[in-house]
Order: sequence, then structure tokens, then C-alpha cells
Amino acid sequence: MTDPTTVLAMTGATTIVAAMATTAWEAARGGVTELFRRSNEDGSGTIEAQLDGDAALVVRDEDTDGVREDLVRPWARRLAALLREHPEAADELRALVDQVAAELPRTEHNWAQHITAHSGGSAFGAQGPGSSVHVHKAPTAGDGSA
Repeated sequence: MTDPTTVLAMTGATTIVAAMATTAWEAARGGVTELFRRSNEDGSGTIEAQLDGDAALVVRDEDTDGVREDLVRPWARRLAALLREHPEAADELRALVDQVAAELPRTEHNWAQHITAHSGGSAFGAQGPGSSVHVHKAPTAGDGSA
């Protein structure tokens, strides 16, 4: 079983990095800066510089998905360290994740599925939320559907 702190840190990191270069970025940036104000190791200026530098990488690189993947792990480690030092920040991080996730641009999913039944077999297919199951039977000789 995975440690709940690690799961929360990974969820937070994924959400924060997903917000980079989107309309949700300012809320994410402000919330993360506020979270790290508890830790006076380097001051909030360091975390702000890290956030801004990472967001700039996402904007500049052609492979934005790849950059985001690369950035999740370091942010998860930073958040996990913060949560170990300040466990009381967990509720604040959860609230930030919910807020930022609600502000992230929605993506549309267009799915296509092709199913073929052969030799009297049956094929079943369903996908996506609210989908229905369609049953297709291959026609057999002599049933008038050939």
C-alpha cells in the first residue's frame, strides 16, 4: 500500500505541473507559494523562482507533455518533504488541488472503436462515460442476412 502523504504529494505535483501554461496557473502558483511560506529554508522567493522557471520551460519547449512528465517527480519530492515537515499543510494542499483541478481547461475525448465479428462470433464494445453496449453478430449462412 502507498503512503497517503506520498499519494497526496504526487497528486499535488501532477495538478501543479498540469496548470503550468494554462489559465489555472496563477491560482496554482499563488497556492504553492503560500504552502511553502511555512518552510523558511530559502524564503518564498526561491520557490517562486522555481515555479516560474519550470512554467517557462513548459511554455518554451515543443514537447510540453514531455516537460510536464519530467517536472512531476521533483515537485512530488518537494511537496512530500513539505508535508513531512508540516503535516498540517495536507488539508491546504488538498484544497489547492481541488481548486486548481476545477480551473484546468477541459479536454475533449473523441474515441473511435471498430469491432468485427467473424465466423458466427459475437463482438461487444463500449467506451467512455455513459456509453452503451452494442452487440454485433456475424451473419451465418442461411439466416437470410448474408
